[in-house]
Formats: sequence, structure tokens, C-alpha cells
Amino acid sequence: MVDTLTRLRTLEPDTDNDLYQTLLESTLAIPFRIDWASKKYTYAGPQIESLLGWSVQSWQTVDDWVARIHPDDRERTVTRCVELSIAGVDHEAEYRALTSDNSFIWVREVVHVLSDEYGQTSALIGFTFDISEQKKKEQMLEEQKLSNVRLQERLSLTHDLHDGLGGALVHMIALVEQGNEVLAKPQVLSMLKLIRNDLRLTIDTNTSTQVRVPESLKDWVAPLRHRFNNLFDVLGITCHWQFAQNWRTPPNAYQYLAMSRLIEEALTNVIKHSKARLVRLCLVQPEPDELVLEIEDDGIGFDVPAVKASGLGIGMRSMAVRIARVGGVLDIDSQPGRTLLTVRLALSQA
Repeated sequence: MVDTLTRLRTLEPDTDNDLYQTLLESTLAIPFRIDWASKKYTYAGPQIESLLGWSVQSWQTVDDWVARIHPDDRERTVTRCVELSIAGVDHEAEYRALTSDNSFIWVREVVHVLSDEYGQTSALIGFTFDISEQKKKEQMLEEQKLSNVRLQERLSLTHDLHDGLGGALVHMIALVEQGNEVLAKPQVLSMLKLIRNDLRLTIDTNTSTQVRVPESLKDWVAPLRHRFNNLFDVLGITCHWQFAQNWRTPPNAYQYLAMSRLIEEALTNVIKHSKARLVRLCLVQPEPDELVLEIEDDGIGFDVPAVKASGLGIGMRSMAVRIARVGGVLDIDSQPGRTLLTVRLALSQA
């Protein structure tokens, strides 16, 4: 069996056969043969001239091949081909080939390595294919993907500005408009720093995935509670915060950011629209792989289906889309005297 395989690999095409020659030279693929010892072309299909513009006679040695590879592709292509040819391994290569008018087109070469009776490389035979159209389509798809990614980034940034910075601004405006006391300089400075920090968080969220998830639920909720309790106190709103102390399973960074933004927007909406006097926020993990958030208020409520149908519920859509992207489901139930927002988020146990 081994002897049979060796003999098959040493068979070379009979280029003196007219029928075989005609078939080779009538295909779109361009055939070639290179003698390994001399590194000279012993055959190149005439189609090479119509594809690249170089005459058949100009393909003398592998140096001609190397010189007609795009500089950015040259080292990678040549090194790989030489290494695999020495090892006796058939291979393919894609690169940009120089044409006689100093432009470049994409080609793919399929190479079969011939060996002598001692298993040493004796020649390379193969075909060259024009893949320019395929590469154009691939480039168009990549550009489309990049455009979609940029669009998604812009939408994400818009949502973050709306949910984060927008909430902070509402917070500040409410303090100024509804507070009974003149704001002192330290208070104003504190408010401006809060807006600055929100803007930094938005930028960091959209430029880096290295966001640190708090060590515990308590560490997550504490800054949110401090921030909104100050405003709730000024507005005469009582807020009860209910949460477990530690994670059973922590969320990933994207889930943490999405939930943080949702809490900020939901509490901001309570301040802006509900006229509530009592708010309850509950954040628990009934199961190791589930995080449940409930935000309830005793405000005036609203007609959820009507708001969705009217196209005015941009904030609700924003929250729902944000949570859906990280594996969660948002539900809102509202009537006069009670509005309940519930989020169920699926967590991955490492």
C-alpha cells in the first residue's frame, strides 16, 4: 500500500498529450509546474497573460512569482509555501498578485507537492484562481458588519446618555425646582461632579469591556441608594431598599451595567412622572442562576398598553431592549396607586 501511494505521488501530467493540454488551457484556472531543484517554471498556462498581463515567457523562476506578490502579503505567503513544500504537504495560498499595469488582484493558488522515490520534494504543480469578485463581496460584508457595529455603538451611547446622564440631570433639576432651600456652593459642586462621573461612566462603558462588577449586592446597591435617597428626602418620598447581602452568582459586566442603568432610569421616572410618596426597590436572587429586580411605587400609574401604542414610551422600549440584550425580561404592570416594574435576569454559573 505504501509503495502504491508513493508511485501515485510521483506521477506527473503528460503535457505532450494534446487533449490533456487543451483541457488544461481552456479552464478558468491557470495551471503551472515548478521544478523544485532549479526553482524554475517548467510550465505556465497561457491564461496567465489574460489574467495578470504578464507573458508566459516572463515566468522563468520562483523569483518572478515572489516579485509579483503584494509587499504586504509577500513574506507570509512565501514563507508558508516554502515550509509546506519542503514538508511535502499540499496547500493553498491567497494573496494579492501584481498585474502588468501595476495594479493588484486577489488570487488563490492550490498547490500539490510531488515527491521522488526517496520522499523528497521534486516539483510543485497546481492551479491559480482569480478570486477578486469573492474578495469584493467579503469586503462589502465586512464593511456592512462594521457599519452595523458602529450603529449599535451609537444606539448604545444614546441609551446610556438618556438613561445615565439624563437621569442625573433630572435629579439635579428636581433638587433646584422642588427644594425649599437655596443651594450652597458645595451642593452645586457636588451635583456637577455627579454629572461628570456619569459622563465618564458612559464613555468607559462604550469604550472598554473591563468593567469591575461589585463584590456583593450590597456594594452594588449602596451608591445607588445614597444617590437617590438624598433626592427622595428632599421630595418627601420614602424609599425602602430590600436586597441580599452577597451574590449567589454574580452577573457579568454587561448585565451589571444594564441593570444599573435600568434602576437609574426607573427611579428617575418615578421622580418625574409618578407623584409617588412611597417607593420599594427589591433586588434578590431566588435561584443561583436568576436575579430579580422589583421597583414598586404608589403613584398615579399609567396605561401601559396605551403608552406603548402611542409611541411615547421611548424609555420603556429603551429599558426593554437594554435588558433583552443581556438575557433578561422586563415586565411593567401599572394602575392608579400602584406601578410595578419587574426584571428577571438569567445568570451564567461559571
